[in-house]
Amino acid sequence: MLRLPEPPPELRRGGFSLATVLKFFGPGAIIASLTIGSGESILASREGAVFGYTVLWAIVVGTVAKGALVYASNRHITLTGEHPMTRFGKVMPGPRGWFPVLLALICLASFPGWASGVAVALGDFLASQGAGNATAYAIGILLFAAVLSWAGGYTVLERVQVVIAGLMVVLVLIGVFVAQPDWLGVLGGLVPGSFEYAPFVADKYPEIPETSVWVELVVFMGGLGGGMYDYIGYTGMLREKKWGMLGHRDVDAIGRRLAAQESRARIPLSAEPEDVEKARAWNRAPLFDMMAAFLAMAVIAAAFMINGAAILGEKQQVPEGNDVLTYQSQFLAGVAPVFEYFYIVAIVMVLFGTVYALWEAYSWTTYESLAAVSEKVRARGQRGIRPYVYVWTGIGAILMIATGADFVDLITPASIVGGVFACGIYGAGLLYIDKVNMPTEYRMSKLLRSLVAVGSVFLTVCGVIAMLSYAEVIS
Repeated sequence: MLRLPEPPPELRRGGFSLATVLKFFGPGAIIASLTIGSGESILASREGAVFGYTVLWAIVVGTVAKGALVYASNRHITLTGEHPMTRFGKVMPGPRGWFPVLLALICLASFPGWASGVAVALGDFLASQGAGNATAYAIGILLFAAVLSWAGGYTVLERVQVVIAGLMVVLVLIGVFVAQPDWLGVLGGLVPGSFEYAPFVADKYPEIPETSVWVELVVFMGGLGGGMYDYIGYTGMLREKKWGMLGHRDVDAIGRRLAAQESRARIPLSAEPEDVEKARAWNRAPLFDMMAAFLAMAVIAAAFMINGAAILGEKQQVPEGNDVLTYQSQFLAGVAPVFEYFYIVAIVMVLFGTVYALWEAYSWTTYESLAAVSEKVRARGQRGIRPYVYVWTGIGAILMIATGADFVDLITPASIVGGVFACGIYGAGLLYIDKVNMPTEYRMSKLLRSLVAVGSVFLTVCGVIAMLSYAEVIS
């Protein structure tokens, strides 16, 4: 029988103290930094401008749905030492390995879209400040971030970025109250209902209504909190935290033992009460990490969306085309005019941090996806496949930048397929392996299982509708 190592005392005690939550807030911080610059600051404010308060519910639903599947994924690797993708490669009905290969293909196709989109957004913003060429900036940012990531030379900049990004978030939250939004409208927007583009959008931005409202909203939900191109790597990053079975001294041997099992055999975790209690304690580590990351992202997204409705919507300004970052400076200027200048530094740091972080996240995602079906990839390790990920993402992103497409056009396919649809089917896979392979004592709770199930259905259906609308199969 497999037994988990002894958990730290603070996990044994249970409860939600701020100190304990922050202590176990690790990989989630990387994912948060990946999305604040794009999913929150750009897309959330854009949705607020074009829809008003009516889609605030999407933040709540999207955060809960994605947070539940991320926790279920991270919980699995913590309890077993095995990435869910590896289990998918053995257990899912059909040809061996088809499910992780499908997810890998979706993620690989998504990497260049998001990398190019964020680089273009920042390049356009820098060019708008009065000097330089937007395309040259975008390519330069992409390559500079890749070199820094490869060399691991971002430590000092990362600390500065955390301080600056943190201050920007605080100022945006203060800006919500300074803007004096329609609080009844805010509360009403938390309840799902019909939504449509604001009347001014068709007059001032006629190209936006050409896109289905569902495509517009699903692109936002894909950017909210990241997508499977981030989450598969997020789960893999827990290997470095050594939580639960990942910290077992024989974790490699355990991995080989699990790989040799029959596909439908139960993972041989000890059912002794003291071992089950250890598992419950260890479950709190990925739970705290996920909660800190997704709560922060939800609050930030809500703040940007409310400001987008109260400030940009009122002024009939929409972040679009080659100008997706400029208008948001008003969120900080409402607190004090001097902060409009601070915004320039803050948004550059935040967006550059996003471009920097995606290289490492994408490398982990690719490794965990392909290692599930390839012994050669497992032997190489995450570091061994980094060059291929960098080349694929870099060349693909540069080619997409060269097309001259804007931020929204670049990220739309990746956001719909990788950010929403893939999340839905991944959640369904988690439910399947939990039922087939996990001992009864170690399965998801009824609440978690329900959240993952409902979230998976919601994300899958939204993804399918948006894909059909984007392909103009349905209107």
